[in-house]
Amino acid sequence: MFRNRERSAASIRIGKRDTKYEIIGPFRKIAPKMSLYIGCFLFVLNCVVDASPVSRNESNILRIGRPQDASSITARVTNLNSTDYEVEKQTSKDKRGPLIEFSKNNPELDWKKYLKLFDEKQEEHEDLDIDFMKEKLQKTANSIQWLVDLYDPLKWSRVPGKLGHDCRNELELFLESLKDGKLWAAKMSDASGRYSSQFHFGNGFWLGSSTLCKELNATRGSIRQELDDTPPYALKFHVARMYLTLPKELEFSTRQVFLGLCLPATCDQASLTSMLRANADRVEREGNSTYRSTGPKIHIVAVKSVPSSNYNPWRDPKSYVLSGVAGAILFLMICATMYEYRTRVQPNVKDVESSSVSNNNERLSNFSNKNLNQDGEVIQENGEELIEKGKNLQKESPDRSEKESKKGFWLTCLTAFDPIANGSKIVSTEPAARDSLTCLHGLRVFSLGWVVMVHTYLQVFSIAENKTLRSVTERNFMFQTISNATFSVDTFFFISGLLVTILFYRSSGSLKNDKGIFWKTCFTKFIIMILYRFIRLTPAYLFVLGINEIAIKYALSRTVFSPVIVDHLTCEKFWWRNALYLNSLYPRTEMCMLWSWYMANDTQFYVLGILLLLLSIKYLKVITVVILLLIASSWFTTFSVAYSNDYIARIQEPFALFDELYDKPWLRAGPYFVGIITGYILFRTNCKLKLPLIVRVIGWVLSTAIMFSVVYGLYPGNLTVPVSSVYAALGHTAWAIGVSFIVIQCCTGYARMIDSLLSLRLIYPLSRLTYCAYLVHPVIMMVTVSQMDGPLHLHNNIVLILYFGNLVASYLMSFCISIAFEAPIVNLLKIAFISKKRIR
Repeated sequence: MFRNRERSAASIRIGKRDTKYEIIGPFRKIAPKMSLYIGCFLFVLNCVVDASPVSRNESNILRIGRPQDASSITARVTNLNSTDYEVEKQTSKDKRGPLIEFSKNNPELDWKKYLKLFDEKQEEHEDLDIDFMKEKLQKTANSIQWLVDLYDPLKWSRVPGKLGHDCRNELELFLESLKDGKLWAAKMSDASGRYSSQFHFGNGFWLGSSTLCKELNATRGSIRQELDDTPPYALKFHVARMYLTLPKELEFSTRQVFLGLCLPATCDQASLTSMLRANADRVEREGNSTYRSTGPKIHIVAVKSVPSSNYNPWRDPKSYVLSGVAGAILFLMICATMYEYRTRVQPNVKDVESSSVSNNNERLSNFSNKNLNQDGEVIQENGEELIEKGKNLQKESPDRSEKESKKGFWLTCLTAFDPIANGSKIVSTEPAARDSLTCLHGLRVFSLGWVVMVHTYLQVFSIAENKTLRSVTERNFMFQTISNATFSVDTFFFISGLLVTILFYRSSGSLKNDKGIFWKTCFTKFIIMILYRFIRLTPAYLFVLGINEIAIKYALSRTVFSPVIVDHLTCEKFWWRNALYLNSLYPRTEMCMLWSWYMANDTQFYVLGILLLLLSIKYLKVITVVILLLIASSWFTTFSVAYSNDYIARIQEPFALFDELYDKPWLRAGPYFVGIITGYILFRTNCKLKLPLIVRVIGWVLSTAIMFSVVYGLYPGNLTVPVSSVYAALGHTAWAIGVSFIVIQCCTGYARMIDSLLSLRLIYPLSRLTYCAYLVHPVIMMVTVSQMDGPLHLHNNIVLILYFGNLVASYLMSFCISIAFEAPIVNLLKIAFISKKRIR
């Protein structure tokens, strides 16, 4: 959307990014190799974005499914979007003060982008008979009358439109039977939708019930014929999608209306479109010249049948692949269980790392023992590197080591799939080691709960019939807790940077001693750590991606709603971007699993963070300056993009300017680097940083004020563009600084009450499942919505119940995926590293 403005925004963004790269220049004389590595990384990142064959401003989705005259349609849509944005913006400034409409590039308003494909020139207007009602056509300014007349068979004297022969005959029989009081005709009408109420309060769903229509169709020729409640012909349910524009005196913006139709199966989309077009022409004629502005304009965008296709997920080739993978893993799990059951003579010796199987489930590093630096192997755990302590492994029970050595390599690999052992480790609530960073468990769980909550609100807002409740809710001061949930992702970035730094330095002893082959050792460790992370995270990620694609294909073929979801197209075409963790560098309209931008950013930060940490062994001061400059350049880039796009931070649109301000790594880097700085402080002080009382008090006041201002500072929403730009530039980093102070206080023992809350042992299992729960929760929400055959009447208590249901279902599904994918992969990687260590 808004191609011209986005092109300028893209050029500004690129320009600022180039500026950020040039900042590194002054340090080339100090550390030429260091600058070369960093420059190469940033240059490659820039080339991936700028040299992509895909247009930044035009979505490939339009090209994938475009009709014959696609290029002209796309150009017209882009121009219309740009014009609309300028007109709406100017109109808002002239008439209503601040900008009222949602900003451009807002995912919640994608439907407007696609509906622009069906403008008045695109839709065929035929000379249809509009005198098909019992009443004569009369002018009226009553908008409710327009809505009622849009579809009301009770008022018809004959069937309108140009219909097929069989369709017309069966509809005529329906009208006659409806007049005669036949029960089956009344049920047909009752299963169809029509205007009822609350249109001016947001109700655009006139869906009736596809389930009741299907049930009525299923009773044909079998049950209770004497009651005459079964139709004499087959029925089919359709949903018509209409684009309704009322006079500006009544409704400022264009609205969508979804009309459910339970009608004869012989009526195809063309016949139903013609029938609805005749009704729309009559309504437009009724309201013409009744207001100073133009009268009502109605576009019949599409009429789809429900189900809209015969898609069978079990016949999809991708289902064969996923079923084969799942079946193989299930077979290995069964074999591992049988083997362990038959060979288990005595209870398992307690594993020192009993909580280190699934995502985030290794015991966080105990900093009290500094003698393990040279024996540590860095292991990737969902963006956080956790240390497998070599000496601790050697201190494990000799009997267990001897037992595992007798098993042989392949049997040891088989036992890695044991679901009982892996499940026990996931749900373990054993106490953590002293001085562990257990407060991070609580931060993970609370942050994921925050993410699921905002996604639940977006889920119910999209299918609500009383959408005015959203406006009412958004006026509540506390709703900013929901709309500003984006900062929960910044907490994840902060935790990742913190653990990367701490655990890297814990295992960096060998680097300090290898002065002669420093660069070779750095390169080797860099490659190993990147490969470890890729192997660790990707299997579960790609499996969920495949499930998501198939689930969306099935949902779109069955749902009565018309969600603007294109994962069935993007995942098929661009899945490799997700596999390489590059998807956040592309427009959101070309993203598979939109929420996976976080994993891509976290991986990109990890690559840059590891590179900087490796170089910091020799060039600590230079790297410190580079990190500070990267944070400052991120601020400057974000401010420039926001200001150039006239960004206004508002409670009502948390995802405005998604591509420009929300998901790009150069805009989200601040929290990660704050985590790196915090991790270095904790490492250097061995979690024993002592601060005077006055400093701690000031720190608590400032951190609380910063976090409260960032989350609740948008009320009542009258920020200017400069202030909004500053908020966008500094808000994410400010939030991370506030979290950083709390973590430091918890780890150093000055905030025992908060630390106890965040370190509850019951939270440990949930913390280990956060990665998979983050992956699957939008899929669960989408499947849930697609099963509904009507809208939801909103109430905050209903949303709360749905939220807990989504959260529990997400954790249950993530447990299954963790047992099947995460835990075995981590176990196999442990075996590989231990075997490698023994060979050495």
